[in-house]
Amino acid sequence: MNMKWIFQIAYCDAAEPWQLGFQDAATPIMQGIIDLHHDIMFFLVIILIFVLWMLVRVLWHFHYKKNPIPERIVHGTTIEIIWTIIPSIILMVIALPSFTLLYSMDEVVDPAITIKAIGHQWYWSYEGRPFFSYQVKEMQLRSVIDYSLYYSDYNTSDEQSLAFDSYMIAEDDLELGQLRLLEVDNRVVVPVNTHLRFIITSADVLHSWAVPSLGVKCDAVPGRLNQTAIYIKREGVYYGQCSEICGTNHAFMPIVIEAVSLDDYVSWVSNKLD
Repeated sequence: MNMKWIFQIAYCDAAEPWQLGFQDAATPIMQGIIDLHHDIMFFLVIILIFVLWMLVRVLWHFHYKKNPIPERIVHGTTIEIIWTIIPSIILMVIALPSFTLLYSMDEVVDPAITIKAIGHQWYWSYEGRPFFSYQVKEMQLRSVIDYSLYYSDYNTSDEQSLAFDSYMIAEDDLELGQLRLLEVDNRVVVPVNTHLRFIITSADVLHSWAVPSLGVKCDAVPGRLNQTAIYIKREGVYYGQCSEICGTNHAFMPIVIEAVSLDDYVSWVSNKLD
């Protein structure tokens, strides 16, 4: 019996009905966001319990029947020092991992692939100029393939360009297993374990390119290029939506990222260019 089927994990890479928690992380950034959330929640629960305990204790011991003559103490040096220093320490403990995560989200590590996403009313388009660089080396019975696909905003060469639009599939056209309001006719296919850079802009109004499992939410602003870095750790299909109110059909411009192996990615690009 193959043990991997017994312990197989079913990832949550799309929103579910009545979902309260995060979708499963597929990138180190999203994993960092989830870990930071859990760490802060630890402090919040302790603070909540302590404050509730203090409120109940005060209401109980200082009720007018138990304490008809109240004390005239207006302040206490010791307690004021304590309730100033302890919250400051907690904030510093929270700030250190917060700033680390914040700066790592803004860092773009020498991307192997750059993809440009353009928001429209009400669909996404992806365009570029692909060119190939293969370096196949046999090292200890293992092939190492260096493959690059760039999407350039300045496509002035005569090379074949790769551009496609990504529209939501209407509910009547959905196939079995496809998600309502989340499936598109053209997915963005990317390789796993590869540094990706998405350049995001808009052709009309404000949009927002957001994929929760990847830990990405980047505004698409007309006339401006924003960028975000992604490093996907596992294969899968990741769903997102425009997260900026952009008009009547704002709810009908989903995003679908399909992460595949490098070989499958090369095949996908070849089929797109044919």
